[in-house]
Amino acid sequence: MDKTNKILLNKERTYNSVNVNSQLQIGIDSTSKPIPLNDIDTTVSQFEQFEKERKESTIYRFYGQVTPIISNPLFNDNIKINNVDEPIKEEPGLGIIVNTTPPSTKIFSNDIFETDGWIGYYNDEPDESALQFNDNKSALCNFTPFDPGYDRLRILDNDGIPNYLFKITYPFNKKDITIVKNKTGVSLKDGIPIIEKFTVRLNGREYVGFKTPINHGLSTNDEIKLIKFTDNTSPSVLSLNEKNYNVFKLGNQTNDLKFRTFIIDINPNDIDFEIGVSTIKRVVQNKLSDYYVREFKSLTTASIGEIGGSYYKDYDIYPAAFGTSYYKDKVASFNFKTDVDVDGLKDNLGRPLSELYFTIIKNDSDTDPTSVSTQYWLSQQSGLTQDIKSRFWTKITAGYETENNENINYNIRSFGDPVYNGNDYYTNIDESDKVFDGDIVEYNESELLERSLEFVHHRVNTIYREYLNDIDSVYDDKREGYLYNPFKKIQIREFANYINPVVDIQNLIGKYGITNPTEIEVLKKSFGVPSYATEISNNVYKWRDLLDIGEIDSTGGGVDYPFESGAHYININDRFFFKRQDPPCEFIIVTEEIELGLTVPASNKEKFLTYLSDPTFLGYSFRDVNDITNVNFTDGVGNIANYNLSPNIILDVNLADFVGEYDLGKRDVAGGCVNLSLLKQKDIDDVC
Repeated sequence: MDKTNKILLNKERTYNSVNVNSQLQIGIDSTSKPIPLNDIDTTVSQFEQFEKERKESTIYRFYGQVTPIISNPLFNDNIKINNVDEPIKEEPGLGIIVNTTPPSTKIFSNDIFETDGWIGYYNDEPDESALQFNDNKSALCNFTPFDPGYDRLRILDNDGIPNYLFKITYPFNKKDITIVKNKTGVSLKDGIPIIEKFTVRLNGREYVGFKTPINHGLSTNDEIKLIKFTDNTSPSVLSLNEKNYNVFKLGNQTNDLKFRTFIIDINPNDIDFEIGVSTIKRVVQNKLSDYYVREFKSLTTASIGEIGGSYYKDYDIYPAAFGTSYYKDKVASFNFKTDVDVDGLKDNLGRPLSELYFTIIKNDSDTDPTSVSTQYWLSQQSGLTQDIKSRFWTKITAGYETENNENINYNIRSFGDPVYNGNDYYTNIDESDKVFDGDIVEYNESELLERSLEFVHHRVNTIYREYLNDIDSVYDDKREGYLYNPFKKIQIREFANYINPVVDIQNLIGKYGITNPTEIEVLKKSFGVPSYATEISNNVYKWRDLLDIGEIDSTGGGVDYPFESGAHYININDRFFFKRQDPPCEFIIVTEEIELGLTVPASNKEKFLTYLSDPTFLGYSFRDVNDITNVNFTDGVGNIANYNLSPNIILDVNLADFVGEYDLGKRDVAGGCVNLSLLKQKDIDDVC
């Protein structure tokens, strides 16, 4: 039966009643409409949506860890700064006042120890406040480094005040510098300068070799242009102004210095150069390379708060779980709380950003100014000029690790050597700065790629060491400082390994008479010409595609990293080296004569004690072997206890004089290339 038909029963319920079939047509109105076939009725791909959001996002979040290699061979002085009751006090309206100068105790050379790369001493005097129940040695034999120590050098220190500040920077500008001194205006834009000529003999022939002050970036068979060299042949056969030459070989006669030397197939007698004037440029498909310095701008503030407050504004930093370096320095984990948005930012060539830099800058306010240690050094520096006497660290100076030559500017290893006083450096850098000079770069239009040749290094020293002669005229300045590389590259995008075919729209512009700049831009976009394309001639362009995140080219180039909650997450793993400016690799033994006895000045005793506490002290000997029987060794450690001897004796005191590549004053500790057998080896049993 049709669903629209109903059976109606009679109203009377008797046996006479008969059911009658009635046909009633019931109309049913529809209250809904069919779903149209449009975009709503489609299947959404989660992966496609993910890829779409990932490609469109310009937000980056950074986290990671820093593994430090740090020590303190350039310590202020080998002294023990003793704590005293209330070494400082705070007077109402006057601020913090030094109440009494914290006393210090000189550490004798035989009590100086090296532990995990740190120079210091073992405490052999108990601190009653540190004693623990049933443990009367808990305050004994604790190793304490000389200043600067853990609280000023480690990435993670004990006082909680940051020794370094982290920033995220990007290359935004380029500039020119003069690497080698000259009076003709030749600078980096004119090419890599030549500083030395040499001869190489191979297979019975002589070839000419040249040295550059920085990495030349060359490979064997590279084509180079020789600029402002001298042709010694007559008539001129080298054609230096018209002809390019190929690099025959890298390195010198012993295959050393391959990054700083190269050889070309020219007789050494036929060619010469002028330092500061002669330069070279790499040539690719008849295009000369450009050379310049990139400047880096900070995208984060990296500011610090007040003492007792929150020090890190942009990021959190904490110990990595079970993380230590080889020398037991704690690995620091960090997490940037500030998102970095690169939308609309361009690099120094006007291209979308493909790289950022994780930047570490030394903080010069790295410890509690009310601490006993800080107050001690400030009291020592009270006679210096107002602008430096209240600082512990010098301002940061920057430069490059160049070859040693008096004519080279920006040689950071030579900073402080009197011979180089007139040279240029990047100076007065502060952790609060937002712009920093960065690397020296080569760019060639045929390749459309930048190549870093030399990265900048920062240099710091303590005020006490840098101005020691002004503090006490008896001593010479200790001008060797610490170096570190502040920049670690973060590759956020990659350019493709291919260059797009040249797009020439000039013919179309001329054919249709297009003159409106807006119409020209529309025409460029229709041919897929990006805004950063290089215009090699009028309206003729070439470029490299900027690969999308997750896109890998045929050579494996490209980047792929996590994307979550609308942001890209990038892990940074940086190994941070805090190294010496000029580790001395040679030494000589200096012998000083000292006379002790009843008839010599009392100052001789003090002078002898100074020798014993000098870090370079090696030992002493008796000028007359018969004097040995006249000396009283009652102090138990081999030092002369009785200075008022009769008759007088003469001692020869031996000290090590460590000699570096540069004249940077007295060196208390040898470099890594000095024969360590020269030094007496000790262990903790000698003290505790």
